[in-house]
Amino acid sequence: MKIALFAYNFEHKKTQDFIFYLLANNYKIDIILAADPVQLNIKPGVVKTKIKHSFLIHPRKIAENFGIKYEVVEHNSNKTAEILKENGIDLGIISGARILKNHIIESCHLGILNLHPAILPECRGLDSLLWSLEKDIDMGVTGHLIQKQVDSGKIICKERIQIQKDDTILDINERLYDKQLDVLIKSLETLEQKDGQDHEIIDLTYPNYGKMEAEEEIQAIAKLDQYILKRTS
Repeated sequence: MKIALFAYNFEHKKTQDFIFYLLANNYKIDIILAADPVQLNIKPGVVKTKIKHSFLIHPRKIAENFGIKYEVVEHNSNKTAEILKENGIDLGIISGARILKNHIIESCHLGILNLHPAILPECRGLDSLLWSLEKDIDMGVTGHLIQKQVDSGKIICKERIQIQKDDTILDINERLYDKQLDVLIKSLETLEQKDGQDHEIIDLTYPNYGKMEAEEEIQAIAKLDQYILKRTS
């Protein structure tokens, strides 16, 4: 299986860890497609859910040390589609990307795998950790082959995380992050066995939750203790 990793062209925790985890599990990365940073018109959250990481390694440096092709491209460009076809890529994997367009998805034989940090289809969209709290949805990670609609496509692997009595929101977020690495490899193993066939299609009648407003974030985090108690008692 020939793999292209969609990544960011800057120090990025998920990109770094996906590269190392794939290599450690004997998956060769044929090319890294790295996009430069862009300015996003998204308000920062008022509730802290993530740890700030330091001392990350630039993906170009990792690629150079492991002999991986590295291209700086705009992910939705015609050049990216050409690179995917020229390299005979079977599967794209997203470690960092904005919404990918159809002509990019269709340039990979099997499609493009995304790791969504929530259970699909119940929790689609942004701020999935907080929406899971707000809507009382079990937390987990879904590996799916994307389609043009956000958080759509074929579900390849879906696993829930364990909630513990002394969890903070940071604990839960880190466990969701770690589970993405686990589901990444399990999804690849499943694709090797089934070639992307006979998988559940994400039901798009479920709502696609958007970015939370400040008041909604505060309302959701207030439900954390009740959420944990329900799952640990």
